[in-house]
Formats: sequence, C-alpha cells, structure tokens
Amino acid sequence: MEVVTILALGRSVDQEAPLLAADLGLTAYETGVMLRAALPIIVLRTEDRNRSADVLAKLRARGHDAVAVDLAAVASSDNMFRPKTFRLDGSEIVGVGQGETQRLSYADIFAFVRATHAIQTEDTITTKDRTVSLSRAAATGGLMMTKTSERESKRVTSEREPVLYVFRSDATPWLLASQEMLYDGLGPDMRVSKAENFEVLLRRLRELAPNVPFDTRLLQVRAPSTIVSSGAKQMTSSSAGTLDVLAHVVTIALNRNTRPYR
Repeated sequence: MEVVTILALGRSVDQEAPLLAADLGLTAYETGVMLRAALPIIVLRTEDRNRSADVLAKLRARGHDAVAVDLAAVASSDNMFRPKTFRLDGSEIVGVGQGETQRLSYADIFAFVRATHAIQTEDTITTKDRTVSLSRAAATGGLMMTKTSERESKRVTSEREPVLYVFRSDATPWLLASQEMLYDGLGPDMRVSKAENFEVLLRRLRELAPNVPFDTRLLQVRAPSTIVSSGAKQMTSSSAGTLDVLAHVVTIALNRNTRPYR
C-alpha cells in the first residue's frame, strides 16, 4: 500500500483544490476541506504504485512539499517498544516493558515526534425492563402479572492519550505512551499525575538530547480513526494507525537524506 502525503502547500487551497480533485476523482469541495486541515495530510492511499507516483509528481510540479511512503516501511504502534518503566541512566534511557529491557543511547535518537492518540469505544448495552401486563395476567389467570422486554442502547467513550515517538537511527522506534508508564524513574522530579509526569519526562529528554529534533506539528492534526477491534457488543477505533504514518512522514521532513529507521 502506497500513501501520498502533503507536508506543505506551495499554492493556495482555492488554486489547488480543483486540480487535486481531478487527480483523485473527488469534488473540489471535498479536496478543499481536506487541504484546509492541519498539515501533514494523507491525500491518497492506493495499491497502485504507478498512480501513487503520478499523483506525487503532479503535486511536486505544482510546488507542494509532498512525499510517498510504502506502508511496509512504517512500524505500527503495536510493534514498537513501549516501556512500562524507565531509568535515565547517564547517556542513555533504559526501558523495561513487554517482558524485556532495552537500552537507547541519546546519540542514537533520530527525532522526537509528539502526538495524541484518540481512542473511541462504542458499547452496545442491553437493558431488561419488567412491567405489569394486564393482558398476560388475564391470560394466565393471574399467575403471571409481568412481562419482560429488552432494549439496546449505545454508549460511546472517548480517550486521548499523549504519546512520544522516539525514532532511532537504525531500528524500530520506541513509543512512550503517557498513560501506560510508571514514573518512578523521574526520582525527585516526579509529580502527582501522569499528565504532569509525562511533561516532566519530555523536558528531561530534551535536556539530555538537546540536538535531537523535537517536532510537535502532529498535535494539531485531527487524524481519522480506523477500527482496531469489533465484536457483537463492542467496537473500538483509534487514530494511532494514521499517526504512525504521519510521524514517519515528519521524520522524512526533518531529514530528507536519512531514513527514520530500517
């Protein structure tokens, strides 16, 4: 699967919308809405590499900063190392999670990319109501006075989790998920809430790796969600998959001559 993404526009939305609409087979209104969103944005997903190359070439010819990415080269959040606990040890961060310990030297970090994963869960709730039924009472000679009926309702819950993608020079990225971690490794800097501790950790990492790019542009992106699990009574969707791709694209923007990871 190929993904074409625009990092920066080289002309106005009004100028670009009808041209991109013709490329994608959409309406000018649809592409206008797409282009007015916070960048970077994914404009095309396709299995056809020739089509991907054609759209990319047209976008660049019109002055846009655009890239195409093979999704096979993008690591999923689920496959990244997600430490549960950590220790800031000299020139490296030591993470423990998923049954293993990994060490990451600050010198090997390629980029920090901030984002927020949005998770939505829709539950189907079945409620049983018992009511007095005069007709049933009459039919059963008063032996059964009530009847039971069922009704279904939907309950939707939404969560937003701040995360930090830690891209490495030669390996799969780490993902620091704010709500998954314990923060004892902060020592005396540890605060009360996980939200506060996550911000303290980010500040410490920036101090310990001052030359590593720290990008926050994805905090402005409203990434579409995709279904990650679905059952008879529950469906969960997440924006993590889209943000994994956009985080990879951001690292390309940060350094055109270096791959984020192999």
